Amino acid sequence: MSAPAALETEFRSLRAAAGEPAWLSEARESSFAAFAAQGLPTSKTEGWRHTPAERLIKPDFRPAGKPAARGGFGGRALCPITFHRVVVHNGRVLPGGEGSNLSGLPAGVRVQGLAEVLRDEPEALKHSLTRGFDKSGLPFAALAAALARDGVVVRVARHARLDKPLSVLLVSDDAGDGLPQAAHLRVLLLLDEGAAAEVVVESVGGGRAPFWTNLLTQVSLGEGAALKHYRLQRESAAGRQTAATLVEAGRCARYESHAFDFGGALTRTDLRVRLAGDGADCALSGLALVRGDEIVDHHTVVEHAAVGGTTRQLYKAVLDEKSRFVFDGLVDVRPGAQKTDASVYNKNLLLSEDASVHTNPEFKILADDVSCKHGGAIGQMSPESLFYLRSRGVGEAEARRMLVYAFGSEMIERVGLEPLREALTAALHARMPEAAEEAA
Repeated sequence: MSAPAALETEFRSLRAAAGEPAWLSEARESSFAAFAAQGLPTSKTEGWRHTPAERLIKPDFRPAGKPAARGGFGGRALCPITFHRVVVHNGRVLPGGEGSNLSGLPAGVRVQGLAEVLRDEPEALKHSLTRGFDKSGLPFAALAAALARDGVVVRVARHARLDKPLSVLLVSDDAGDGLPQAAHLRVLLLLDEGAAAEVVVESVGGGRAPFWTNLLTQVSLGEGAALKHYRLQRESAAGRQTAATLVEAGRCARYESHAFDFGGALTRTDLRVRLAGDGADCALSGLALVRGDEIVDHHTVVEHAAVGGTTRQLYKAVLDEKSRFVFDGLVDVRPGAQKTDASVYNKNLLLSEDASVHTNPEFKILADDVSCKHGGAIGQMSPESLFYLRSRGVGEAEARRMLVYAFGSEMIERVGLEPLREALTAALHARMPEAAEEAA
């Protein structure tokens, strides 16, 4: 197979102008070769049977350029302005004073733009950027590794703690000419032994032109490190996003992921967690409110490679009109990973007969002393519950809203940050079917 001509041209243009260290050039070449070898996914590609990858290719996307308007980022974000913040606008990190605010970071914590670090101290990232990962089934992660010009680097030293959450705000705006654009980004979250942090990655789309955000996030957790990782996705109606997150957790490390999808023509998320050390654990959850002809696709793989690991997964989706939700959750228990305790569940609420769900929670178990549970459920709004509320004077529209909120609010209640939890609750109400009709 080969890469599309436009992406090939973009890659060669980047390589010609980069002036980068030889090791980074080699890493980019290897990643682009992996992307080209896999080619673009089709309906016959394993893992993409229910997700139309052509939405990422047509129309032709050019590299993101300077947006028509800048500023006003605080008003577009769900994250409170009291958080530390770094803004990435159309694929480029903005300096302080233009939306980012990184003053007052505690000792042992560094937050920088990827381009800045590569310019000033590239050798500091050599290990992270050259460390290979299994690119099979991750063509767009390989593409991001090849084409990313900028991104965010978070480094938390041994036993250091981020004093308040960090908001990484990814803003996409069209250039005012109506042409489709794409931005390829990398985020590195590197926590040493005993370090702790809370990071909120929020993507917000604007404008009417199609915009494709292709994000590769790599997480490294040392022994006893703890990361709470929130992902809020609110692309525009024409927005697309592919996001791959690769996590390596050491002994007794803990990784939490909370994903919220509230808009966008197509969202594809690949989350791969490797519990490499004894006693490591992860908790993965997600809530998607999908409507129109939107498509949200979550693929998770958790590899238990050591003794005593724990996995808890719960993803929910509410679907209306002709929307589609895909969930594929695999827990891979490797030989010797005894005392593994894992569960994978997916629950879906259909508000329309035209909406569709494809769910596949599964296990691959090669150890014999484990506790593993999984399940998937697809249902419609209960007529009995609606009748119960109506009989007590609640109008039909309000009754439907109450039942949708009751279904989805469980995932928001898992968010430990109170101001963010309040903002997500408001966003949930704004995405209700009746709310969308009232806004129209």
